[in-house]
Amino acid sequence: MALNGITLSVQAGERFALLGPNGAGKSTLIRILTSLSRADCGSVRVYGLDPARNFRSLMNYIGVCGQSDDLDPEETIISQLLFQARLFGLNGKKGKERAEELIEIFDFAGEVKKRTKELSGGNRKRLHCALSLIHRPRLIFLDEPTTGMDPEIRHAFWESLKQVNKAEGTTLFFCTQYLDEAERHAQRAAVIFNGSVLFDGKIGELMTSSLHSGEITNLEDAYLSLMRSTKQKEVSHVA
Repeated sequence: MALNGITLSVQAGERFALLGPNGAGKSTLIRILTSLSRADCGSVRVYGLDPARNFRSLMNYIGVCGQSDDLDPEETIISQLLFQARLFGLNGKKGKERAEELIEIFDFAGEVKKRTKELSGGNRKRLHCALSLIHRPRLIFLDEPTTGMDPEIRHAFWESLKQVNKAEGTTLFFCTQYLDEAERHAQRAAVIFNGSVLFDGKIGELMTSSLHSGEITNLEDAYLSLMRSTKQKEVSHVA
């Protein structure tokens, strides 16, 4: 998906949701911001760094929790956390202490010796997220992290992330198809469609925006109204 002049500004410590239909460009944008893809034109800066040129330095500032976890099925929770800690220079006591912090935050205390292949899909995602936070990044990108999670695990997952957000000041930048999730956990959001930004602001502002009409009581209604209005304008323009 081509991105058309997208400009977003996310504040430190913020919980920011990126919304839009499948194919809107959400994953493409996250891949560019995290150096997994290169932009064909324009400029991209994350903490003043160009992801395409300074990806090694950027990795010290950000964490990435993608749609696939790519975890070693034979390794245990604790062994993977300690290995990830060593990759970021947290050796010995420092690595062990950080691993123990994340085990407590993500409630893995009774499962630390379980191998990845023994975990449910939802718990593998939670472990993947914990690994992304091992080096205390300033910002974590989450690409539809709760897809396939049951409601209980999804609730626990967000409680863990909000704890990290509050205690460590970590900025959460996530895209999701669960609009109730965005309404409950994000402070601000952007909506993109066909690679362009339709809205960028506070969640409450989207629900009261003049971009849609009618009585709006929740984010899902506001989002659907915005999509209908945008598609109608496109049809009218073509006609």
